[in-house]
Amino acid sequence: MRKELALAGAALLFLNACSQGSGDTEEGTSETLDIYTTIFPIEDWTKKIGGDYVDVTNMVPVGSDAHTYEPTPTEMVKVASADAFFYSGAGMEAFADKVVSAVDGEDVVTLEATDGVKLIADSHDHDHSHGEEEHDHDHNHDHDGEADETVNIEGVSDHYHSGDHVHLTAIAPEEVDSNEWQWYTLAAEEDAWEVAEGNESAEYEGTAEDGQQIQAKLLDENQEVIAQSNPVMISIDDHDEDGHDDHGHSHGEFDPHVWLDPVLSIELAENIKNQLVEMLPEQEDYFNENYDELVRQFEELDSGFKEVAENAELDTFIVSHAGYGYWEERYGFNQIGIAGISPTNEPSQSQLVQTIDHAEELGLNYVLFEPNITPAVAEVVQSEIGAEAMTIYPLEALTDEDVANDEDYFSLMHKNVETLRTVLSAE
Repeated sequence: MRKELALAGAALLFLNACSQGSGDTEEGTSETLDIYTTIFPIEDWTKKIGGDYVDVTNMVPVGSDAHTYEPTPTEMVKVASADAFFYSGAGMEAFADKVVSAVDGEDVVTLEATDGVKLIADSHDHDHSHGEEEHDHDHNHDHDGEADETVNIEGVSDHYHSGDHVHLTAIAPEEVDSNEWQWYTLAAEEDAWEVAEGNESAEYEGTAEDGQQIQAKLLDENQEVIAQSNPVMISIDDHDEDGHDDHGHSHGEFDPHVWLDPVLSIELAENIKNQLVEMLPEQEDYFNENYDELVRQFEELDSGFKEVAENAELDTFIVSHAGYGYWEERYGFNQIGIAGISPTNEPSQSQLVQTIDHAEELGLNYVLFEPNITPAVAEVVQSEIGAEAMTIYPLEALTDEDVANDEDYFSLMHKNVETLRTVLSAE
């Protein structure tokens, strides 16, 4: 009798173990993967592709900012016991490297979804002068800033290391007969441009300072400006010994908001799909079918953006932070970002004035605000130009209202299309 009870108990334990380690789905019985994600698009696409075979938890809480979010020790422990950690990368989530390092050596698969995706440079600073320099450079002649920005600057590196030597060359327009050069610099967080002493030729020599802007001006015999360049930005990016960060991207060098591009999003989703197939190869057909449906929706979304671009009477919109460079690259829109690539980077007073002036010149009637973060300076701009406020969705994280309305990536992106249709007069 005891032997029979022991056998029955063992059988029951075996059945319980099988039940706990599998999930019944339409495709049959298979393991369910426990996956942690970061920003909302990665969460949404992982759920849609993985379907019945994934249990997805997003680390960044609803309404939070992935740029500044920091996981708690408890959350780190949970990720270390999961099957996988999927994140966007490209410098989007400052905490992602910490998570990857923490789970190194654990049985946790990590995926940087932007791996292999061609990203655009993070080139959106706060300079909106658009050829209207209005600084007095503290010398005896007045730079009225009316000269065309026809000088080209060559030699700017994508990034520098601390203490690097900066060598730039100014190329004058062919029709200008002058060799009287003057260079100016604007330090990060400063409002006043300064003369770069010792740089009175077409060659500029200096030391790299993070966030510093440099501009070349060509003068006539009366020391009046006859041609000038656009300011160029110096970016410091101190890599580790191999010249890269741990995941192939130089944080701060690229615009991380790649999920806003429907075409490039296909590549991110494919990376997710491929990783899921690698983890559960027996469900390859299921994952491929779900991925193909996502591709169809991405292509439909792309068509919506193209339609707006083709019919738009305006090509510029003003937005609370400069996170929409991929729309500029893909569809030819122009953004005026009141804050920088991160919504926590606010402009100086003079840059804010330039932004307001430029918006008034273009006759912009709307300011686009993001639902999670609204920089106070954006409200100032809206008030100064008398513009109407509209909502744009960056999709990094949902709001409580989005969750209540059961919004997903595609529903919010289609709302963005309709917002642009109104703002750019593409009705």
